Amino acid sequence: MTSVRELLVREVERLSEEDAREVLDLLKRKQATGIGLQMPKLTREDLIERLAGRPGIHVPDPGAPPFEKLERIATRGIPASELLIADRR
Repeated sequence: MTSVRELLVREVERLSEEDAREVLDLLKRKQATGIGLQMPKLTREDLIERLAGRPGIHVPDPGAPPFEKLERIATRGIPASELLIADRR
């Protein structure tokens, strides 16, 4: 099985000089900023804005309050949510 590094070396060898320079610049920028992708934490407003344009998703009013924390009601037996999950497995 071919390793990822070997595949990368093969692909880089096929690049033109100009394309190789672009890839090298990209690698240098990634090393300067850190290899790991650091996504900023989305705020509620950012998330609503992203989802607003997607079909089938109904975005709440911007002024709507977030969901309230609910307490479980103590009952006998297994909760319906657990039964549903177990049934689907």
